[in-house]
Amino acid sequence: MEKMFLKVLLVAKDITQFSALGVRLQRQQEMDLVSAVAGNAGLSQLKSQKIDLVIVDEQLADMSGIAFVKQLVRINPLVNTAIVSALTDEEFHEATEGLGVLMQLPPQPQEKDAEALLAILEKIGALLQPALPQLQKAAKS
Repeated sequence: MEKMFLKVLLVAKDITQFSALGVRLQRQQEMDLVSAVAGNAGLSQLKSQKIDLVIVDEQLADMSGIAFVKQLVRINPLVNTAIVSALTDEEFHEATEGLGVLMQLPPQPQEKDAEALLAILEKIGALLQPALPQLQKAAKS
């Protein structure tokens, strides 16, 4: 199966806390990692370029991570998202329900968290792969 190129946007006011996660993601040759320190800057990037995955810190310089994702969904409801959060699983699920968030990341995510995120993305890619030829054929008709 052909690997897809992913453009990843990391939105965080302190990007250094994502170094382990970023190092692991950048080892994935088909990924390009870009960053923004504030939510509004991240939203501007979403409007101006195709982003496949957005990783959002719990608190940004100008808004919370969840508030950012609520705005992101209005711009591109199909973009994959992961949010750093210290909330319990139940609290996180309640706060993000309906936003299509793939995964909750712990504060200062590590390589193992990147591996889990990549595994989810791979499953999504595998699910979409069989549909792609049919979608392309339908688009041509």
